[in-house]
Amino acid sequence: MKVNLRKLMQLVVFFAHDEVVKPLGKTKLFKLLYFTDVTHLRTVGEPITGAEYLKYPYGPVPMQGDFALKELRKHRLISQTRVEIPNKRSMWEITALQMPDMTMFTKQEMSTIQRVIQQYGEDTASVLSWKSHQESAWLFADDWMPLQLAPAKQSTEKDSENAEAIALLEQWYATPDNKPPGYWDDLLEEIEAHPLHFGDEDLEL
Repeated sequence: MKVNLRKLMQLVVFFAHDEVVKPLGKTKLFKLLYFTDVTHLRTVGEPITGAEYLKYPYGPVPMQGDFALKELRKHRLISQTRVEIPNKRSMWEITALQMPDMTMFTKQEMSTIQRVIQQYGEDTASVLSWKSHQESAWLFADDWMPLQLAPAKQSTEKDSENAEAIALLEQWYATPDNKPPGYWDDLLEEIEAHPLHFGDEDLEL
């Protein structure tokens, strides 16, 4: 499916305008776009924007994402302002300067968009990155390469178990060191209870 840049850019404006998702930086925006497309793909059979997503360290990134942001800034539909985030480095917050044009979206597409807002809108960029890392398409893609998105989840039971095991490992490495000892004991117990499966043999962690 060819990317629909008009829908992609208006969806960016929509997220930048919605109060639920604020503050909105590029990392969170790109994850919201991904979950919008993949949710519609799984429920309807095709994505909304048709964007191709690449495997980046913080999760899926739409190949046309930076171009869309540049065009939207150029036409003064959005602004990006550097702001300070508590306990974090600064980020470039994306703000809508005009109302989004949602007339090009179907009723089904609007339903999916609202569903994504309800399910993911209040999550931070870090949480959305972590959730995207549990997606089979991201887990089994090569770094910096396109994700292979499927209309419906076609993973086997072992694929799902592996995704959970890998997510636990990522949680282990991503968690700050200042957690109490009991936290690490509980997490280690969870990791040991979810070994990775390869063929007929298990890889004990």
